[in-house]
Amino acid sequence: MDFKIEILRFPTKEDWERCKMLALNTAGKKYTGKEVTDEWKHKILKARHSPIRTLMFTIKMEIPYYVAMHFRTHKIGVEHYIQSQRNDRQSNYDRETAPQNAMVSHIMEINAEQLMFMANRRLCSMADKTTRYVMQAICRAVEFACPEFKGHFKPMCELLHECPEFNPCGYWDKKNNVIKHEDLCSHF
Repeated sequence: MDFKIEILRFPTKEDWERCKMLALNTAGKKYTGKEVTDEWKHKILKARHSPIRTLMFTIKMEIPYYVAMHFRTHKIGVEHYIQSQRNDRQSNYDRETAPQNAMVSHIMEINAEQLMFMANRRLCSMADKTTRYVMQAICRAVEFACPEFKGHFKPMCELLHECPEFNPCGYWDKKNNVIKHEDLCSHF
């Protein structure tokens, strides 16, 4: 798959300081300017407390149109700027006959909480294979730019310790050697 992922913006030291100041304010404390440690970053990301919504990313992608449409279903905490397929705006193909895998430019402005939520959904093995592959590439690029995010991008089953899908793929059960009650009862 020939696609591109570029992280144009990610949380700076000042962004993390602002996040900590906001978090402390909710607890009735004042931010004293103490260093924001990697341990604190990890804890607030794991807890998914509201101040992480101020940590913003701008991610530029060249991806298939249908993958952009999968990402576009995420609406809270994210804005999507997807290259138009209108015939009066581009001349690469006729919009009426454009293949779903036509490459488009897609820029996402997304906060940290929504990025982790999107990864929970799009890293699931029930997600489209190409969409999952692109999401994995986004996660790797973010982790490279912001190592504090390592370990925070995982499929929903790993977060919940069970699969929330209507028709589970079985990954969680196999990974954890789960024996279902109905399987156990069938042996008696």
